[in-house]
Amino acid sequence: ILRFYDVQSGAIRFDGIDIRELSLEDLRGQISMVPQQPVLFTGTVADNIRYGKPDASMAEIESAARSAYAHEFIERLAEGYNSFVGEGGIRLSGGQRQRIAIARAILADPTLLLLDEATSALDTESEHHIQQALEQVMAGRTTLVIAHRLSTIEKADRILVLDQGQLIEQGSHQELLDKNGLYTQLYRMDFAEE
Repeated sequence: ILRFYDVQSGAIRFDGIDIRELSLEDLRGQISMVPQQPVLFTGTVADNIRYGKPDASMAEIESAARSAYAHEFIERLAEGYNSFVGEGGIRLSGGQRQRIAIARAILADPTLLLLDEATSALDTESEHHIQQALEQVMAGRTTLVIAHRLSTIEKADRILVLDQGQLIEQGSHQELLDKNGLYTQLYRMDFAEE
């Protein structure tokens, strides 16, 4: 989708336009991605959030951080939003880095949001708070969520279940539970563990 690799067969269309016809700058300017292992840069917390919107004010940065449930831990850092995160965010926990990356995506206000295991580094309580924030961010925009934790995708309009690289089921959460297939098995295992 981000054209790190071009499609070899078929097409991916963005608002009806084959993404290969768009410049990388135009395409990527419409997309925010929160990967499983977020990339933070050497600099301050504010700099890392501002990367989502270079001209953002401190008020906008703080608002995005609040939406990502990051504001409280940021305020506890020695210099708050001016605290240095270290190379790759080494001075922060995995969950804190993830919330900074989510705040960055929220601030960017993209047309398309890609969440690649975006809540995997969070404990269950933090994930619950982030899910509430992401519901607001996802409203009115296309969001692709890649997840193994099924709680992350329960409210999705459409869920695609892949097994061994093949699409084997699709539908809403309830439709998939009613099919009693692989999704149902995974759902039962996922919630038995919790």
